[in-house]
Amino acid sequence: MDESSSSATTEKDKAARTHFKIIRFIMEAGVKLGMQSIPIATACTVYHKFFHETTLDAYDPHLVAMSAIYLAGKVEEQHLRTRDIINVCHRSYLLHYLVSLKNWMNRHSWERTPIATASWALLRDSYHGDVCLRYEAQHIAVAVLYFALQCYGVDVPGDENAETPWWKVFSEDITRETIDSITSELIQLYTMDTEIP
Repeated sequence: MDESSSSATTEKDKAARTHFKIIRFIMEAGVKLGMQSIPIATACTVYHKFFHETTLDAYDPHLVAMSAIYLAGKVEEQHLRTRDIINVCHRSYLLHYLVSLKNWMNRHSWERTPIATASWALLRDSYHGDVCLRYEAQHIAVAVLYFALQCYGVDVPGDENAETPWWKVFSEDITRETIDSITSELIQLYTMDTEIP
């Protein structure tokens, strides 16, 4: 196998994994939104049809997934509010990341600090601004987890020796700059809260 065909296989495998994760996300979000089986299946089909005509590089698959859920609700006459779709998507990511992080952490360290409660509060408070419109849901989830850990001075075990930072494991395309930017905007929201009577 030459280098170009090996590279193509790697890209194809990466795309297949991404599509699998996004379809799982659509199914879980559909259940949380109270969608019936047919609209969920329609959303998955819309998603696959869309990416059959284009590449992952051209569009954000998470935005396509949310659009597919919305469109499937319309097509199958199970109308959903856009706000509900966005809320469920953000919550789904944070829940997955919290469960994974809890499994990495020392049990006593996890129980001593309210990381989960703080993360949920940070996510809820992020809606006071337009963070949810400008950043991907998984990036916001990682950033609020990161911020909560920083607030309580909790380190993720093994992170200092790892090849890949823990937050990169949750979202391959996130950067430290994105985390810092979201965190900075959250701090600005809290500052505004103290200034507005």
